[in-house]
Amino acid sequence: MRLLGLTIEDIASLLGIIGTICGGIFYLFRVIVVKPMRDENRNLSDALNALTHEFHAMREIEDREHRTIDDKLHEHDIKIARHDEELKTLFKVDRDI
Repeated sequence: MRLLGLTIEDIASLLGIIGTICGGIFYLFRVIVVKPMRDENRNLSDALNALTHEFHAMREIEDREHRTIDDKLHEHDIKIARHDEELKTLFKVDRDI
């Protein structure tokens, strides 16, 4: 039996050759394009994870420093209030004399 002047064996051979060529092209595309992109994507993801970890560490340090500064500010507020009361007491004593 013939189709377009080719026998069934010729058509099967052509389909095999075309399939092999297409498979080779897809394999080369995967090796040349997809794999490097996947590797770069993985590298970018790792870099972002490291940056996120570093950001969280810096944030914890910053929060600790803010708490320390807030504590010192609270201590200063107490000292200022105490000094104000001492000054009021001193001026009150001066007026009484």
